[in-house]
Amino acid sequence: MIMRRLFIPVICVVCALALVSCGGKGAKKAENAGDDGKVDIEKVAKKLEQEAFEGEKYSKEAAEFYFKKNEGIKLSDLAPEYKLNETSKYTYYGDERDVLANFKIQDGDTYTKEQHIDNVRRIYALTKKVADNGINVYGFEEKSNKDEAYSEKDLEQMIKDNNGTKIMGVEIYLGDYGWSFVKDGALHRCEIDLLEKNDVKLGYSVKMYKGLQKSMDETMKEAEEMLSDPEVQKQVEKALKDAAK
Repeated sequence: MIMRRLFIPVICVVCALALVSCGGKGAKKAENAGDDGKVDIEKVAKKLEQEAFEGEKYSKEAAEFYFKKNEGIKLSDLAPEYKLNETSKYTYYGDERDVLANFKIQDGDTYTKEQHIDNVRRIYALTKKVADNGINVYGFEEKSNKDEAYSEKDLEQMIKDNNGTKIMGVEIYLGDYGWSFVKDGALHRCEIDLLEKNDVKLGYSVKMYKGLQKSMDETMKEAEEMLSDPEVQKQVEKALKDAAK
């Protein structure tokens, strides 16, 4: 940690000197420069720290970092009002690809279907707020046609479709919901699952990641075209041989 604290300011100074040396008449004003043209060292340092996470992936800190960095959402905004059971190592997870949080009730507490749906509504509103176009959509996980994939997924219809059913008087409710939203020009996926054990509702999990950017048909077609390339075939063959050693 001490080395990192020393390293970042040094890098910032180097960046500042580089920016100043590249200046001159007609030069474009640096992104982190003030009105006087001088580089804001603290701003550069903060930006560098935001772009790097060196902690444990299975941690609350990782989830906080990557929900904010990848999705533009605070972990605290995803959390419920009840006190959490955070004893499991796998309660939280975060990396560049996906981020997960499990919001489990404490022993002796209860979690209801109504609470679960309320949490779905709340998180649906959060992703809608950060979406580039202000809506939540189906995504290519659900629709193969581009226009349909980018069309709005209605919250009330989704809740109705996932409301469960009764068989022999017993309610079957999975409590799993999913949708996509466009963030920084790319499709991101949000999945909310009901946490259960022995038919007892224990809370919910939220997982977000960058979703499919094309339909499966397009993806498979591109993969086939790549595999038809002789150079790619050689690389695949080499990788298979290396894996077999």
